[in-house]
Amino acid sequence: MNNRNGVAIASKTPTQLPSSLPRRQRGVALLATLILVLAVTLILGNIFYRHQIDVSQATGSLHGDQAVLLAISAESWARDLLSADNDDPKVDHFGEDWAQAIPLLPVDGGTLVGCLIDLQSRININTFASYTDSALTAERESSAVGLAKVWESLLTDMDYLVDQSRVPVIIDWLDIGDGLINPAGAEQTDYSNYSPQRFPANNLIADPAELAAMAGYSLAEVQRLLPWITALPRSTTININTAPAPILMALSDGMGSDFVDLVVDNRPFSTLQEFYQALDIRLMVGEGPLALRWPSKLIDVKSDFFQLNLEVTLGQSKLEVKSIMQRGSLSRPAVIRREITVVPAGVTTVPFGPSDLDNDLGADNRDELDSSNRDAGRFDADESSEAGDAYYLRPLCDITDNNTAGNF
Repeated sequence: MNNRNGVAIASKTPTQLPSSLPRRQRGVALLATLILVLAVTLILGNIFYRHQIDVSQATGSLHGDQAVLLAISAESWARDLLSADNDDPKVDHFGEDWAQAIPLLPVDGGTLVGCLIDLQSRININTFASYTDSALTAERESSAVGLAKVWESLLTDMDYLVDQSRVPVIIDWLDIGDGLINPAGAEQTDYSNYSPQRFPANNLIADPAELAAMAGYSLAEVQRLLPWITALPRSTTININTAPAPILMALSDGMGSDFVDLVVDNRPFSTLQEFYQALDIRLMVGEGPLALRWPSKLIDVKSDFFQLNLEVTLGQSKLEVKSIMQRGSLSRPAVIRREITVVPAGVTTVPFGPSDLDNDLGADNRDELDSSNRDAGRFDADESSEAGDAYYLRPLCDITDNNTAGNF
């Protein structure tokens, strides 16, 4: 190409874009769109996830609060059953309203089940706080049945080793001061050698499981003893009308199953006099000697302390409530202790008893149960994991029958 002066110049041709560039731009745009959609999806998913968590937490909190209110309502109902208007405080037995079985109560969105247990059907560990060395010695030398003899008899019936220290260590744990009741006892100087170090209460205890901290008592032993012991805020007698077979056997003073059968066949007793009369028919030694052998400071036909066991299921919430009620001279029992436990998800309640556990676990897993736990009707989480990653919970009313408690 020539300019005006005739000088040839090169023509400038526009640079040609590669044919692949528009396609690459379309790919980048598509990738950006996908990234944007992914980001929006993640944001929305996170919002919905947090919303679901908030809703679940709010629902769980609401159900938890409602479950507590249901438990308090059931507790008030139980207090009415034990009030002077509905129950004779002079005698307590399984023929009364508080001990009658009532079917599972359905509530709006859940269920309510539980039972009332007479705590004076058990051995009150705190009663040992009133013992002295002279009182303990006098009981051992006497022909009368006392709490120390009953306790040692119960341990013997459960195949535990019984020696002279079994009772003194309990007395030393409960009594005030650091002086030993006798050489078989144990005080702070003895517990200082434990690892971790233990400290005697030197006062009444609130939980019978504390027995496991006392010298000579293992955790496995106490687990098996828990259904037959309690810890009440004062010394108490044993209600002969509600005492279960193991306690009656310990009370038998050598009579064994004959004593148990006689009591079960003839109760309820309206007075201790009726109890002595029934025994006299069998032993024919006179009511006076029988009253000395089973004194009124050991046994009675009435009770002042009861425990309400509740299991409340509402939606996703499950609570276990234990309320100890004291009647005494009150026309309506007062709640002196309440324990509320939240049952985690995945924990299953199983029937009480070795045979029930065997049926639930199956033959392949039966051998994994420890013998002591099998006797107690329970096993821990590690063993349950090996038995199929299932966690089991002992029912609150695991020993309810016509001789122990009433369901409702």
